[in-house]
Amino acid sequence: MLRVSAAPRRRSIVLALLRGVWRFYARFVRVLMSVLFGITLLFLGVLFLNYVVLSTSKARAYRNLDPSAPVCRDGLATGWTILADLGRDALRNAKEPDDGGWVDASNDEAAALARDGGWGTRLRCALQRHVVPAVKPENKSLDYHLGFLEFQENGEPYALVAGGLGMQDKAIDSAMLGNAMQREMHRRSAPVAEIRPVLSQLDALRDHFASGSHYVLVFIHGWRHDARIGDGNVADLRLYAAHAARFLAQRCPLEPSYCDMKVTALYIGWRGARVDEKGLRAYFGNAIGGFFGDLSAGATLFDRKPVSEAVAPAAISALRTIEGVLTKPGTDGAAHNRMIVFGHSLGGNMLATGLKDDLIKAVRRHRFGETLPNVLGNLVVLINPASEATKWTAIQREVWNRTAFHTDANTGPADVARDQRLFPDDQRPVMVSVTAALAFPAGGLRAGDCAWIGLDLDDGYRMAREKIRRRLANTDTMFASGVDYDWATHDLFPTFKFDFRPAAGYLDRVAARIEGRQPAGESCTAGARAGLVARAETLPIRTLALLAETFPFQNSAPEESHTIGNLDPPRPAAGVLADAYPSAAPFGTTHELLGLHAAGAEAHNPYATLADAAIDCPVANRWLTRARMRRQESFGQFWDSEDLAAPAPGLAGQGRPAAQFLHGQHLTGIAPITRANDPFWNLRAFDNALSRHDGYRLTSFICAMNQLVMDDITQAPTRMERMMIDESGMAARMSAP
Repeated sequence: MLRVSAAPRRRSIVLALLRGVWRFYARFVRVLMSVLFGITLLFLGVLFLNYVVLSTSKARAYRNLDPSAPVCRDGLATGWTILADLGRDALRNAKEPDDGGWVDASNDEAAALARDGGWGTRLRCALQRHVVPAVKPENKSLDYHLGFLEFQENGEPYALVAGGLGMQDKAIDSAMLGNAMQREMHRRSAPVAEIRPVLSQLDALRDHFASGSHYVLVFIHGWRHDARIGDGNVADLRLYAAHAARFLAQRCPLEPSYCDMKVTALYIGWRGARVDEKGLRAYFGNAIGGFFGDLSAGATLFDRKPVSEAVAPAAISALRTIEGVLTKPGTDGAAHNRMIVFGHSLGGNMLATGLKDDLIKAVRRHRFGETLPNVLGNLVVLINPASEATKWTAIQREVWNRTAFHTDANTGPADVARDQRLFPDDQRPVMVSVTAALAFPAGGLRAGDCAWIGLDLDDGYRMAREKIRRRLANTDTMFASGVDYDWATHDLFPTFKFDFRPAAGYLDRVAARIEGRQPAGESCTAGARAGLVARAETLPIRTLALLAETFPFQNSAPEESHTIGNLDPPRPAAGVLADAYPSAAPFGTTHELLGLHAAGAEAHNPYATLADAAIDCPVANRWLTRARMRRQESFGQFWDSEDLAAPAPGLAGQGRPAAQFLHGQHLTGIAPITRANDPFWNLRAFDNALSRHDGYRLTSFICAMNQLVMDDITQAPTRMERMMIDESGMAARMSAP
């Protein structure tokens, strides 16, 4: 009887369990479907907001008012001081934020517009002149021009419009154009054949550069920006222009050609902002509007990047036209004119895209031992470029294919020594990329590194270990306070390229900060073990990080998913951090950039103060030549701008750069992947040299970049220096393995 009654009971228990499991499964499916439905609605809602409600105008120029219009012509004649005048008042109540971000309260077009609505028209002039007055009588005011080149999404330029205060915009017609050309004929007493019509922003700029001596700063903005009044990148360019005017004034006593040189800042505008974030903030405030602006804009990187590449040919073509005017033989200032081109974020991608083929061709056609000519202007600088590393490594491979880096069965020491001179000793950089790197060392720490760093032995590495400890201590401080690095190109860009591993690293750093420990592979500091509460709190984050790291079918090619400044050459298997073994994949970052000030010690110099601020940007002639000479026993490799050979006698202005440049990855166990004279610099920047995606506004950084163009950094070695180079080179060849 007991056996008979037990079987139905077991069946009922099993059935009850199955029903419970089914109910749980059904409930789980419903919850999962609800979550997926909610995510889908959120995604569709964001797309609707982006493409319909919050979308910026697809074809609109913001600064295309004809410079010959009376309101623009008057401004060019006298110069506008309004921004600096209002800025000095704004600075009295402004404070530099504690989170490392900085907004220049003294450089605000919106403040001018609030004071007088007429500035809404004046600031639309395609060519402007601004003045930063000096308050102290012993100082000189800073004067510069600001021009604009704007492009539609297909690369087409915009035409100028006529107008003025209280007037509606009007397209320039044949009658207006004819009258303008006749006025120019009378003004110049020239025949009509010599007068070119001014129809576009480029035409106006070409006329502006046709006479006089010019120092030109070009800025190509990136994601979430355009040329509208009040855009922060336009303010950044004004900050750069006022700095340049100050630097030229400092050089005038040593270099007379700089005394009468005009500074012109040229802003390349395109529709990098697909979402009207300014409108959101204006209607809903910075807190709510800023949150939804960030949320909506975050989904636009994938479609803004192709637009930056579509605009690239037109932008490069326009800049080459301006370069042709600046360098035209027989024109005033052609021998002294200078042009430096900056591209930030997707603006850097625009330059990398537009110049890659030209640079590959230049390297292929390069004659051994001759100077590689500039590709655009005097220097191209990519700041935190949001561009695939392949656009840089394609150029590196062309150089690598022509260079013997180490000896093997088919390559002798003489070949390696000879190829050190593929580029000459006076080769200047042609293109520089600078990215706010995550941490030191490149590639992180591996197992056993911390044990070696902690040794206290006089084994020939004592000084190297001490330097490594100091740099790691700075990194520990950064991680404890929240690292300032370029998250947009380090983490976000690979995510859109379907590589979630950098995002997994970000989540791990978040978990580490909550738990009070240092991230794995980034520090030798042994923190206290996290408690159960902290571990439970970070469990979802660590789980999500694990899923992101192991997600199937990811893009596993770093050169395609990582950006130019976030691809480091892999460290060799042999050696310790103080060694320098060749990498098996010698492509990626090539140099380092460090700030000369202690972390956080350098304050920003606001726009309105630049005429009177205690700024020193010394003349730095020959610093690169002297740095290479100091390392001649190793063919100039691992040169350091803070360790220079003795200055040549009788030559003035042989100062140091405003930031520390290092060739190769020092104290990372990796030999330099480029020769000492290589013209392509891919810099990993740390501490206050460059921080954050938009942290390029410190005077030291602006000075260091402009010194590369303003100063003769590779002045030819003297006869005695040449003898020293030849002797050290011969000794190096004899001692080569």
